[in-house]
Amino acid sequence: MAYFSKGSEGMCFDEECSTCKYGEEPCPIYNMQLEFNYKACNNEVASQILNSLVRNDGTCIMKQMFRKDFYIDTRQSKIEFD
Repeated sequence: MAYFSKGSEGMCFDEECSTCKYGEEPCPIYNMQLEFNYKACNNEVASQILNSLVRNDGTCIMKQMFRKDFYIDTRQSKIEFD
């Protein structure tokens, strides 16, 4: 389960959300992770549910599974001039 005890630990999750089309506003996965990650530490079922949504490294499982639907490319493309 992705448990982020302080703000800097959650930066990997924020970076993951920045390349999601839902990243401009908190999505249900983000909200559930932030709301229940601490409460789920001693609850096996809740931990399993959160494990199925977000990995410890901040990877969103839904975005990984449905990459073509969720992912947006935030890199700026280079314009080449002749």
